Amino acid sequence: MLQFFKVNDPFRLLGILLFVVLLRLPYIWMDMPLLQPEMIWMLIGERLAGDYAMYSQIMDDTGPLSAFVYWVLYSLFGRSVWAYHGVAGIIILFQVIYLNFLFIRFKSFQENSFLPAIVMLALFHLSYDFLVLSPSLMGNTFILLAFGQLFSHTNINRNSTESVLLLGLYGGFALCFHFPLVVFFPFMVICGVFISGFNFQQLSLSVTSYFIPISMYAVYTFWTDSLGDFYREFVLASRQVAQVVHVPYNEILILFAFPIILSLIGLVLTFGLRKMYVNQQKQSQLIIIYFICSCCAVFLANRTITYQFLGFVPVFTYYLVHLLWVSKSKYKQRAIFYTYLLIIPLIGYGGLYLKKNDLDAFSTYAIIAKDRHQVQNGARVLVLGKDLGYYQNAVPATPFINIGLAKQYLHDMENYRKKTKVFRHFMEESPEVIIDEEGVFAGILPYFPQLEQRYELVSDGIYELKIPANR
Repeated sequence: MLQFFKVNDPFRLLGILLFVVLLRLPYIWMDMPLLQPEMIWMLIGERLAGDYAMYSQIMDDTGPLSAFVYWVLYSLFGRSVWAYHGVAGIIILFQVIYLNFLFIRFKSFQENSFLPAIVMLALFHLSYDFLVLSPSLMGNTFILLAFGQLFSHTNINRNSTESVLLLGLYGGFALCFHFPLVVFFPFMVICGVFISGFNFQQLSLSVTSYFIPISMYAVYTFWTDSLGDFYREFVLASRQVAQVVHVPYNEILILFAFPIILSLIGLVLTFGLRKMYVNQQKQSQLIIIYFICSCCAVFLANRTITYQFLGFVPVFTYYLVHLLWVSKSKYKQRAIFYTYLLIIPLIGYGGLYLKKNDLDAFSTYAIIAKDRHQVQNGARVLVLGKDLGYYQNAVPATPFINIGLAKQYLHDMENYRKKTKVFRHFMEESPEVIIDEEGVFAGILPYFPQLEQRYELVSDGIYELKIPANR
């Protein structure tokens, strides 16, 4: 198998396609769960399809382009998990093929092969949530495209105006998918000036093109009178609310321990035992700065979950493939390759299996169906808490689907403008069931006597809409 992928032949892509299926099968057999963030993304798509506006009528920090993708998917497939996973699989396959193409085109290794593709594909199965259609996955696709433009500048006389323009545009699109990827703006500037040798005109063009996508969306929100909401939720407020921990950092460290060790060995041996060409030295510098920016993006995100670390995948791929080529002995190459190809996916499968057998840990990570979630099918529901399972068979009502942002907004009832908006949302959409896990709704009821008359407390933290007798 190692010899099969060491050959630079496009037909090796058939082997990659086969491994896409084989590596996914164990997750399918384990009955892939619906993650807590996935439920949020589906609710966003559902409300957008219901003609509600992002940020002003859907309170969440998801990027505008990510929200657009979820809207399209809901409009076409509804709440189909398979549709979301299918699109994510296509994006992953694209990333794998594109990065392998970059390494071949710009002579990153001593021999051209499809080893980077199979190594990267295995890394995507290190964690189950690497495989979901997250804003991080979509945004990192455009970071990878921007990275390709920087790679083209590692060759002599390749500084074209087109690549400089595309570099900025791709970075700007990535920002519109996932805000933490804003850290790649300084990455673009530093690499452009110090590694690619941009002059002032090229730097200005790249920076200007970077801000085009976000500026166009800001103009749209200004026209629709939601610029303030966009700024508070996407740029500002979501970085100030309490961080949501779906997977603790100690678990993430255990998960990444093996690829980190192999990558460090590859890094040390590459610089210690091999002479690198000028373009390869520049590429290695780009990879190191890329890794630093990926670390910064992780700590800027307000959800602690493994898919925030997707930026590490190209870095690990680069040094793991170097490790294989540095090993002169065929037996050592085979031992490293087969050990890696076996252990990396097993870590992912084992991690999901252990989580599914620890209900407390699993409930913060994925949706667990419970008896208390059996609200009336199709009922308009508002969940002011962390248990999103209530939305499984219900319709989301009011903009407050993100509990962190909702609490920050609803606790500020001294602000007359916010108070007016909250009252209008509840009166117009009239949730039939309100699950108030954290006492947020109970806290705002004294401000709205009309709402107190419309809702009754039927059990601990659960309010129902009073149905008029003539209805």
